[in-house]
Amino acid sequence: MKKKLVAMLLTTVVCATTLAGCGGGGDTGSKDDKKDDSTSTSAPKEVDADGKIDGIMYAEGLPIVDEGTYSFSIFCDDSSPTGEFYMLDEFKKQTNVDVELQINAYENATEKMNLALNSGNYADVIGGWILSDSMILTYGVEQGVFIPLEDIFEQYCPNISAILDLPGVREKMTAPDGHIYTIPYVCGDTTVGYSPYISTKWLENVNMEMPTTTDEFEAVLKAFKEQDANGNGDPNDEIPFSTDPNNKSLEAMTGYFGLPMSKEGLTVVDGENAYAGISSQYRECLSWLNKLYEQGLIDTEIFTQDSATWEGKGNKDLYGVSIAYGSNEFSGIEQTPEKPPYDPLPVLNADKGGQWLRATLGNSTYRTQAVITDNAEHPEIIARWFDNAFAFENGIGCTVGPVGLVCFQEEGDKYRRIDTKTLDEETQEKVSWSNLWPQSLPKYTPIGWKPIEENPNYDEKKAVEEFYEPYLTKDIVESIWVDSESVEIYSEYKTAIDDYFRQQQALFISGEQDIDDDKAWQAYKDGFEGLGLSEYLEIRGITNVIE
Repeated sequence: MKKKLVAMLLTTVVCATTLAGCGGGGDTGSKDDKKDDSTSTSAPKEVDADGKIDGIMYAEGLPIVDEGTYSFSIFCDDSSPTGEFYMLDEFKKQTNVDVELQINAYENATEKMNLALNSGNYADVIGGWILSDSMILTYGVEQGVFIPLEDIFEQYCPNISAILDLPGVREKMTAPDGHIYTIPYVCGDTTVGYSPYISTKWLENVNMEMPTTTDEFEAVLKAFKEQDANGNGDPNDEIPFSTDPNNKSLEAMTGYFGLPMSKEGLTVVDGENAYAGISSQYRECLSWLNKLYEQGLIDTEIFTQDSATWEGKGNKDLYGVSIAYGSNEFSGIEQTPEKPPYDPLPVLNADKGGQWLRATLGNSTYRTQAVITDNAEHPEIIARWFDNAFAFENGIGCTVGPVGLVCFQEEGDKYRRIDTKTLDEETQEKVSWSNLWPQSLPKYTPIGWKPIEENPNYDEKKAVEEFYEPYLTKDIVESIWVDSESVEIYSEYKTAIDDYFRQQQALFISGEQDIDDDKAWQAYKDGFEGLGLSEYLEIRGITNVIE
């Protein structure tokens, strides 16, 4: 089992690093022959007698094109159970634009995207959580595979332009070369991202109180393992602790030891980003997690399972605790006005300085959610299609449900949400949250807007925010752009360092490497330097390295 784990992790790291190092292969070209500012559309195009630009796109209004005259492809990651989205059908009716959606599971989407980019056979739009700053810098700034969009936005996209004019958004979206390569995704956001949720039913079944320290938490996990905590009559099927395979967030638990960290090993000290991936606090956290793993208190598949496996086990009530965005993600329990049988796990050791890293300041600008590639013919049509998706009622449709079916206008910008259970079963499925819009793609409703609801679902995330607030860091880890001259080497450093950080975390927790061995820890630290950690941090402007 252990040898298999090591092989899988090493293969992942080698493959990811190799793909990143290759850059754009095939016919994507080099910096010299691919990057060309002719992709800019600063000069307004003429409108013909039919009100069209280039004989195909209407300059304003809807539809955007005549039926059957234009289509484009979108590659993205998504976990929709059906792969069909209600609002995409609505936008087809509104715009006459056909969309070929290429959906991939998050687990393999990055590999497929890299292969496509290296072959030159990539979609007109690439979107989702698989994109990153380093990709924008490499494929946008350096290679011109992702095209600049700011001129198109200014000429044809009033909704997107208004979003860019929100405080701080344009600055965050603008790359070091002065261009904007992505479609903005701006939304109100939770101050607590991924965090552990504990089953209150399991606690009751084993007659234990909510833990407040790491020692108490270990005792609870032991009780979960040794007793029939889920009450199904089988005392041997319980898995005390697990986490979302795609957002493990195990390093965040270093906050229990006084130094909360991001998935990149970053923390914030006196308002400035600092690196903590080689800190003594992180080592202490890894040692504690290894202790839990060796006792069988952590899911043995925590580093190898995919989302479907994690959700499947959670749906069978096999998890006592899991890190997730919300408890329903692994429990399968439908959201209702009633509180689910899960509570946020307290910030452990809070009496000794335990903290949790604040995820956002209440809103977020995601600047790497969708790009238009140089394979797209008429990128202005694609930009206008997204701009139409950001119209107010379309934004409601993507976020809450279609106006006229799930939401009804009452007065001004006030909309009342109806109980979807009043709809027939087929319609209920169509307008469920996961089937409205690909959730990894940009959408927009004004920050703070909410529909009026007679009997709203229990707001678990709000409860977590309020519960964690006294223990959250004051500041957040701020994202940065690097200098354009450092784009290529930064991308290589970041890919290698991030993969190494995740790989070594798994090896230390699983016991493949002895976290309590000073020589092993020193070798771990030396490995970072071999991958260029100092140079990587210098490019990022980080001078504080915590050891």
